[in-house]
Amino acid sequence: METNILIVGVGGQGVITVGRLISLAGIMASHNVVMSELHGLAQRGGSVSVNVRLGNIISPIPEAGSVNCVIALEPMEGLRYSPRVGKDAVFLVNLHPMTPISLSMQEKEYPPLSSILNEIKRDHQVIPVDATEIAHKVGNVRVSNSVLAGALAAAEIVNVSRDDFIVAITKMFSSNTKDQNIKAFDSGYNYTMQYMEKNHMLLD
Repeated sequence: METNILIVGVGGQGVITVGRLISLAGIMASHNVVMSELHGLAQRGGSVSVNVRLGNIISPIPEAGSVNCVIALEPMEGLRYSPRVGKDAVFLVNLHPMTPISLSMQEKEYPPLSSILNEIKRDHQVIPVDATEIAHKVGNVRVSNSVLAGALAAAEIVNVSRDDFIVAITKMFSSNTKDQNIKAFDSGYNYTMQYMEKNHMLLD
């Protein structure tokens, strides 16, 4: 049994941080975990992607079509990766656009958010999560990645409990930010549970 998570966004959004959080939570749950990172054009604003693989695996890169979940901290980046993953992949999409450098360099306008979501929904189940707004309500927009980690846990795509994630947060973050990250995680968890119940979503 293996689970493959692809996390995408742009530099400065905490893509690697949430990858490390999921990896550590997986280790807390006694899974074998392999993580790989891919950086884009620049440290901030360039595309960043992280693969987190849990289970009986060796290679850091999943086989084509084997990704179970895409966590898109940036909507356009989620759409860009949509054709590259299997149709069984579930997308957790942050609703706050942050124009990638690749789009800016081409001098193209950012498409409407509704168009991005509808395009992804053509082939995948989508759980839209306004992680940036939820993080703002928590008091720190920088914890939006922990909001999406909570969404992942609620969707039960990985066999990792809330308690395992909380232990991982406690180990990863300083005492100054630990409580905010736990609150952000729980806010994302509760939001996603309510969203799935309201929309009668059952994920395989």
